[in-house]
Amino acid sequence: MDTEHLIVTDLEVDTALADLSVPPALRAVWQLLSESDIRLDEAVALNVPDVELADRLVVLHDTKEGGMYESGITDATAAVLAELIGSRPSGPVFAVDSRRLRKEEVAARFRQITGKSVHALRFTRQARRHRSTARPQLVARTQTDEETAAPA
Repeated sequence: MDTEHLIVTDLEVDTALADLSVPPALRAVWQLLSESDIRLDEAVALNVPDVELADRLVVLHDTKEGGMYESGITDATAAVLAELIGSRPSGPVFAVDSRRLRKEEVAARFRQITGKSVHALRFTRQARRHRSTARPQLVARTQTDEETAAPA
């Protein structure tokens, strides 16, 4: 099955994140999605108290699997979220004009910028994780094969 259309390149992500015509809240959602295991529904549902910047994690409620879940975030994402949240003690993390972003607008703008589905960010991350865990096994197998074939 051809999955190339589901992969978002680093250049495409970087270009979308650098587009200053896109509101910071949208770009922050895209960054969170590209660097974590958080789903779009979960991201747009985040409220300020759900973000624990000092611990570099967000608390997700009512996840697809059910219940509550904590997800780690990168230092870069934490910095973006800190700037986005500022001194606000409450309210939605991702808001434009005091209105919570909707997943449809997050997805539509990402497609407009990249030509790809915002879900492709999740697929890309999973594909990279699979490749990074598969590569050491491949290297180990190659080394074993070479050692076996080497003359004594």
